[in-house]
Amino acid sequence: MKVIIILDQIQAGLGGKEKSDTPLGGKKIAMGSSENIEKLLEKHDSKIIGTFYCGTDYYQDNKAVVQRKFVKMAEKMGADVVITGPSFDYHDFSQMALELAEKYEEANVPVISAIAKEKNQDLIDQYREKLLIVKMPKKGGSGLSEALDNLVTGCLLLANKRDTSQFKQDYCY
Repeated sequence: MKVIIILDQIQAGLGGKEKSDTPLGGKKIAMGSSENIEKLLEKHDSKIIGTFYCGTDYYQDNKAVVQRKFVKMAEKMGADVVITGPSFDYHDFSQMALELAEKYEEANVPVISAIAKEKNQDLIDQYREKLLIVKMPKKGGSGLSEALDNLVTGCLLLANKRDTSQFKQDYCY
């Protein structure tokens, strides 16, 4: 399984809130917080083929461009699934992650998101019917290991075109 992950500048390890104007970019490696996910994927003969990122302010100012380019790159690279997040309890990143997930869905690119309910309940309520949103702890919260295992399970279901209804009921919002 070939996976692409979408991160903001913080989770990609490119700086804090002061770097929220970081332009879109990407690398063909796991970056920042995606390194933990990559270790779990490797157990299933899967890998991260790219990490795409941009700052949350940059995204807000350039939504159409970022959405179009991120979707096109996933298609071009032949991703089996795209992960948006984990965005934990960062509201701006969670909004970006779910808006991008919606664009991937529209393009028929399998996508799964991972966010925490803290500070994001409004977004969860808005997107829960349309998207797979795995329950994630807030930053520093307990249960991260289990949540990442669930995220990888969701990726495998999507990549293998399996039914996700029971998964959604058990592990998603």
